[in-house]
Amino acid sequence: MSQTNNSIKIVEVGPRDGLQSIKFPIPTQIKIEYIDKLSEAQFPEIEITGFVHPEWIPQLSDSSEVSKNITRNKSITYTALVPNLEGAIRAVEHGINSISVITAASEIFSLKNTNCSINKSIKKISEIIDYAQEHDIKIRTYISTCWDCPYTGIIKPKMVKLIIDQLYQFEIIREFVLSDTTGKATAESVQYLMDILFTEFDPSNFALHFHDSFGQAEDNLRCGLNNGITTFDSSTGGIGGCPFSPGAKGNIASHKAVSIINDLGFSTGINKAKLDDAGIFINSAISNIQLS
Repeated sequence: MSQTNNSIKIVEVGPRDGLQSIKFPIPTQIKIEYIDKLSEAQFPEIEITGFVHPEWIPQLSDSSEVSKNITRNKSITYTALVPNLEGAIRAVEHGINSISVITAASEIFSLKNTNCSINKSIKKISEIIDYAQEHDIKIRTYISTCWDCPYTGIIKPKMVKLIIDQLYQFEIIREFVLSDTTGKATAESVQYLMDILFTEFDPSNFALHFHDSFGQAEDNLRCGLNNGITTFDSSTGGIGGCPFSPGAKGNIASHKAVSIINDLGFSTGINKAKLDDAGIFINSAISNIQLS
């Protein structure tokens, strides 16, 4: 799906980041139907699952079945999170041609989230990159805790830039997803980080991933738009949060993101009626399972 100068890309992360923190199992068929409804809504990219160890994130233990059984639209990119080379190999074996990798701007959070240091996480990314280049795989790189860490507090922008400087050496990576893991970023702190990064890097190299734990994600999204960011993550139904970030609630809801973007005169290409249908479906499914 091509973009125009007026278009904003929304990466739907509900099936992975949205569902991963839910404590009770969501049936695989529900996940498949959810993703199919998101495809009908015409999201340009959907993060459908993660090829991670089931002991770390049990909710994603059915990644193989999900990847095999969704109905794919050739105009949509279907992405999976992978923590290491083994995960990348499994993803490619299941027809995935776009992967997300992850590091962090907080050493403690990196250890909690991926069980390795920042340096080791970047080493793992480098191993994945070699494999991805051989198989023509697209990579987007999450940088967690860009504004705040649940264990150490405020993150200095120079830490974020240090990570990007290291990752920028890999020419295959040109999408850095700046992630507000705890939801504590404000429009002021988002602007401060943008001011520092965009003295050296182009806004087109970045996507923004906001959690709405404290009701600040909408203002943060507007700030990103005002700074030339054209790619944002969101979650249909507003579900999600990081299981390794205590207190972090869901991602900014996709219907909110679409409304803000449309109100500011941009276009997403997303079918609003189908989007609402997908949101009602997954929230109803979660509620019914929780009550049963």
